[in-house]
Amino acid sequence: MTKSTELKKKNNNNLLLPNNNKNAYFKIFYDNDKNLYYIIDLGVGYGTFYKIKEEVAIKENTIVNIGESYLVFSFQKENLDENEEINEDDLFLKIYSSEGEYNPILIQNEDRIFEIGRSEKCDIYIQDKMLSRIHCILFYIDNNWYIKDGNENGNVSTNGTWIYANEKTEIKEGLRFKSNSCNFLCKFQ
Repeated sequence: MTKSTELKKKNNNNLLLPNNNKNAYFKIFYDNDKNLYYIIDLGVGYGTFYKIKEEVAIKENTIVNIGESYLVFSFQKENLDENEEINEDDLFLKIYSSEGEYNPILIQNEDRIFEIGRSEKCDIYIQDKMLSRIHCILFYIDNNWYIKDGNENGNVSTNGTWIYANEKTEIKEGLRFKSNSCNFLCKFQ
């Protein structure tokens, strides 16, 4: 979107880009029953990602953007060494960065926090100059894996941790999202 592009409000409170969504990358829509706005990526371009402020549960094929890298999470047990012992709550991580594609990483629940960042001291070290030393953390609680921006002391990363909006995501005051090369800040008036 350029500065001159305006969002138009339709009668049902959905927001549409001009030209009838012809070149739209995401959709913002209103749910009358819940009285909430949502955003979802439309599968065009580089994706629509929202910045997380608190921990987010990891689901199958969750895609996370940190710096110039992408993290893809899975619970599938495919293509593993026959001798490798796998538990039901183990998490698999595939990393794609400007340095190339990393081998899949098996993360097993060890009742601890896993640090991801550009510091070689991190549990998951990624060579990406856009990452903070400790960019985000992974942890397992109540049968779910979670990702959170920053370190366990509450210090946030410099460039944020962004989740792919492939499912409808509630728009809250102050939500930041990006689509292609544009960044957006949501404000309610």
